[in-house]
Amino acid sequence: MRLLHSFAVLIALFGSATPAQAQPMPQCGQVITTNFTLMGDWGCGNEPALIVGANGLKINLNGHTLSGTPAIRMIDVDGTTVRNGTIPSNIEAVEATNTRFVDMTMGQPSSASGGDWTGSTVTFVRSKITMWRLFCGTRCQFQDSTSSLNQIYSDHLVLRGGGWHAINFVGALKADVVNTTLHALTIGGLERLTIRGSELKGAEVIATGRIELLNNTFSTGNWLGVHRPVSGIIRGNRFEKMQQAGLAVRAPSTLNGPLLVERNTFADNRRDGLRIDVPIPLDITVRRNTSENNGQYGMWAPEGAVIDGGRNVSNNDALGCFTIVCGSGG
Repeated sequence: MRLLHSFAVLIALFGSATPAQAQPMPQCGQVITTNFTLMGDWGCGNEPALIVGANGLKINLNGHTLSGTPAIRMIDVDGTTVRNGTIPSNIEAVEATNTRFVDMTMGQPSSASGGDWTGSTVTFVRSKITMWRLFCGTRCQFQDSTSSLNQIYSDHLVLRGGGWHAINFVGALKADVVNTTLHALTIGGLERLTIRGSELKGAEVIATGRIELLNNTFSTGNWLGVHRPVSGIIRGNRFEKMQQAGLAVRAPSTLNGPLLVERNTFADNRRDGLRIDVPIPLDITVRRNTSENNGQYGMWAPEGAVIDGGRNVSNNDALGCFTIVCGSGG
């Protein structure tokens, strides 16, 4: 009798042991104001699928696919998290702050665009993004994710983590590429561009503000072309196996500097290791770099165009160094 009485007390406190009812499938254009779990694939064609109507919502796709036009609409909301599923269509996120996509697959090769992210901030975590073009809002961060994009734009773009990113054109006011692998034809940072601890295949860098290239490996491709920087530092990188120069710096007279090129290695490039091609003397210092096994000059600059900071080394370059004094060995 005591056992039956105890069981009755437990039922009274916690309810019966029957399983919780599954959430019903949504209606197209449904406004959700509480956390939501999708119980099956759901598509709405040319209609919106889900509309976020409150702050801090968690949407669990539960391994399913959600699609619509847009798949999710977020306007003037904060702290939305979408996880664990696939969204092959676009997103509408206007003034949607602190949005997170976690463990997601988003887009497909035929996708024209990632949608409208006006004024929004978004982070992709452990996700795969495949789109033609993504206008990614005020701040866009890829963390431990992978992407395949033709073009991506953001006011502040961050690529961070061990993922592989294939992007033809990266455009941002401020761009940070940190501890990742990137294959890009052009990387643009109008105000600031930082690439640190990463591996990049041959690219053109259009930096019209400050540039910081720190402890990276740049390889294959035509060259690492750095164009129009205003100031910055290129330190501790390895430039190797390019078809032209390993590093080609082309700074116009608008550079007000200083620009420091130091402690880099230029190796096994088909032509020059380092080529600094500027029209007039600018505030560019070259020091403590090493070139080796390059097909033409190890380091080249026009007469009087740069400040030779000393302790540069050339080993087994076809033509040694030009205007930059290079020792050997070490």
